[in-house]
Amino acid sequence: MKQQSAMIAVWTALLLSVGVALSLAMGSEVSVDEYILSPPSKPLAGATPVRPWPQASEVRLFVEDLSYDDQEKMGNWTSRPEGIRLTKAQRDTLDGSVFLYRLTKKEWAERVHAACFIPHHFFRYYDGSGRQLGEIQVCYCCQGIDMTPALRRTDSHDEWQFDFPRVEKMLHEMGVRTDLNCDG
Repeated sequence: MKQQSAMIAVWTALLLSVGVALSLAMGSEVSVDEYILSPPSKPLAGATPVRPWPQASEVRLFVEDLSYDDQEKMGNWTSRPEGIRLTKAQRDTLDGSVFLYRLTKKEWAERVHAACFIPHHFFRYYDGSGRQLGEIQVCYCCQGIDMTPALRRTDSHDEWQFDFPRVEKMLHEMGVRTDLNCDG
C-alpha cells in the first residue's frame, strides 16, 4: 500500500514538473529565474520565530529510515520505534528553527511549490504525562515541513519556514541521515 502511494506521489510530482516546464517554455512573461521554490532552505529576513508547543516536557525524533522492503518484512517503518529523545541543546536547536513568514503579494504570486511532500523525520512533542501535543514533519527531499496540529491560524500568504541546514547539522551530529529515500 505504501509503495503504491509512493508511486502515485512520484508520478504526480513528475506530471506537475512536466506541466510547469511546458508552461514556462510556452512564453510566460515571468522568467524561470524569477520563480522561487517554497519554502526556502533557510528562513527569510523578516520571518517571525515561533516556538513549537512550549509546554512540552519532551521531544522525540522518529525517522522513517527503513527501505520499503524492510518495512514489509519487519512491520516497522523505523529502526527505532521508541524514537530518539532530544537533549535540551538539541531541542533548543529545533525550536529555534521554526519561523512564520508573511509573503508579499508579489512573492505569493511568484512562488512555486514542490509537488511532493513525503516526510521521513518526525519531531513529536509530549507533555509530562506522555500525551503527544504536536508533531513537526520534515522532508529533506523537497525542503518541506508540516505541523500537526497547526501552531497557529494562517492564510494563503503565510508560509512556515524552517532552518533546514541548522537542523541537518544537528541530525548529522546525532548520526541521523537526511537523504533517506530521496530520488536523484
